[in-house]
Amino acid sequence: MAKFKYVAIDVRGRSLAGEVEADDPKAAKQLVRGEGLTPLKLSRVGGEVAKESSIPKKTIPFSKRDRSGGRARKLTAKGERTGLDFLKRLMELHGSGMPVADAVKLLNQRLSDPKLKEVAGFLWKELAEGRTLSRAMRSLPQYFSESSTFVIEAGEATGNVTPILKKIISYLEEKREIRSKVMASMAYPIFVGFVAFSVVIFFLAYLLPTIEEMLEQLGGELNFLATVLIEGSNFVLRFGPFVLMGIFIWLLAIFRWSKTEKGGMAVDSGILKLPLFGNIMYLSEMFQLTSLLSTLIWSGIGLTENLRLCEKTIKNRFLRNRFRSARALVNEGKSLPESLRKYKFLPLIQLDVLEVGEKTGNLGNSMEDASNSFREQLTKKIKLMTTLVSAAALGFAFSLVALVAIAIVTSIFEVSKSISY
Repeated sequence: MAKFKYVAIDVRGRSLAGEVEADDPKAAKQLVRGEGLTPLKLSRVGGEVAKESSIPKKTIPFSKRDRSGGRARKLTAKGERTGLDFLKRLMELHGSGMPVADAVKLLNQRLSDPKLKEVAGFLWKELAEGRTLSRAMRSLPQYFSESSTFVIEAGEATGNVTPILKKIISYLEEKREIRSKVMASMAYPIFVGFVAFSVVIFFLAYLLPTIEEMLEQLGGELNFLATVLIEGSNFVLRFGPFVLMGIFIWLLAIFRWSKTEKGGMAVDSGILKLPLFGNIMYLSEMFQLTSLLSTLIWSGIGLTENLRLCEKTIKNRFLRNRFRSARALVNEGKSLPESLRKYKFLPLIQLDVLEVGEKTGNLGNSMEDASNSFREQLTKKIKLMTTLVSAAALGFAFSLVALVAIAIVTSIFEVSKSISY
């Protein structure tokens, strides 16, 4: 009989170490599994690491950069999508009853997508070294947000990783859906406006001067409307580049100012005051915040820690500052609805719902109801914005084209009347 040291993970995802006596590494591995553990590392006492549990030798390029003190990567929409795809694959395996470590190891062997395979390989390497899944994921901030890793950590501590993964996946999918709706709602108006602008430029820069030359040869003159259009086009061509340069410098100055604390607060506060668009930005922030808060509350993390994590996800600095002030009151012992009400952070009706939920011990349900309400309002506002912007773009395009066409046709008509047969 020989002694073997092992590193394993239990059903809750916690890392454990110990020793077993067995005839060979395979038998030792079976003994560890018999105790309800998933072996990650197995070595004979006084010997080398057993081959059956050897860590994958494939190097992970991004893991080297992340762990060598290099520049930390930020979470982007593309990276978040990669992380979401990995969580879905992990959920499929772990939800069927497979331990987390085995699921990650299998994904490392089976996944064909290069990025997902790199993620799985790095996570398996970290797990094999005795780290938990949440801690390993925290080493990949370009794919997993800090709030998601803390939620998974809470799930590992309570042994409820499966429902936590479901909630995280649902939250990330809804977040991406809202983002895609906003982008899709703006694509059509931008396209219509671009086509209209191109048509008008064609009329003013090519067609109208050609007609003007033709009328001069015929002895006619352009009417007042056509003259105004030509003079306007000449003015735009002469001074347009300077105007664009001025606008660019002005926007650059606003951008630089927004990087300061005072400027950032003023710019973000001004964005929220914009008609319709500001309301959409506010509802989007509130939907993401309440959805994440609901997920964190169900995970079993304390309220003060929930609020600290959620504060980092608020992009608008004006709203983040108000939320930070409300969080300070909660830390002092005030109730969450009372603190949010003081800084007018949420609508009164939503605060009433949260107050009832807090008193009845169903704050998670109340927060989820508030999230659903914000999602419905946001969907309606996006549809309204799409309708209004599309109508405005079409109306603007039609008006410009009609104006140019009328100016040309009336000028030609006036000249034709002076021609004698």
